[in-house]
Amino acid sequence: MDEVYIRFYWLSQSLFSFIPYFIGGLVAGSIVLASNVFLARYLLWQWLLPTEKAILLTLKARGNSVVNTWMEAITFLAQGQVTIPLLILSSGLLIAHQQAAAALILAIDLGGSWLLNGIFKSFFRRQRPDLWASPNRPMDYSYPSGHSMSAISFYGLLAFYATHFFSIPLAITVAIAVTLSTIIGFSRVYLGVHWPTDVLSGWMAGLIWLVACIYGLAQIGAT
Repeated sequence: MDEVYIRFYWLSQSLFSFIPYFIGGLVAGSIVLASNVFLARYLLWQWLLPTEKAILLTLKARGNSVVNTWMEAITFLAQGQVTIPLLILSSGLLIAHQQAAAALILAIDLGGSWLLNGIFKSFFRRQRPDLWASPNRPMDYSYPSGHSMSAISFYGLLAFYATHFFSIPLAITVAIAVTLSTIIGFSRVYLGVHWPTDVLSGWMAGLIWLVACIYGLAQIGAT
């Protein structure tokens, strides 16, 4: 019983120590997203919107049913139906290797990306592309791309853990994480549910959030 109490106490202390990095990551991501909105809306809007429309229409014209099926499968990799089971599985492996704090930060990483995305979608309320009829177009707002944010932050942290705790070569884990993040972001544009700038901003904010999580882990001594 004493051992359980000690572990719980240590875990709660790790969580408390991580709070400044959690806040710092959210603030830094917010600054990037807000800056991108300012640049796009007030400085580059007349050039960006026609270009974004042209990109989406070009991808639509060159698409086919086979590619559509693949893109729908790829985009699903960043949805909760996939990331939550992966979170549970990964957390179980981390806890089995005496890395409970790392498992906790992995959950915070995924939840934090959802939180930041939800706040900015509600605040900026950018409408999703509506250039062609689509029964699968989400009903919420467009900016930033939550799939892109979750992909780069969640799969990026999984890649870091795979190398740091399980000794999988860095070149392999980084290549997988970058590939997944890239194709997931591209799938959102290809399917016409996000503007390209939604995806680019999502990647940027997700990367900042990932760095904040990894840096926080190092500072609290969980790596």
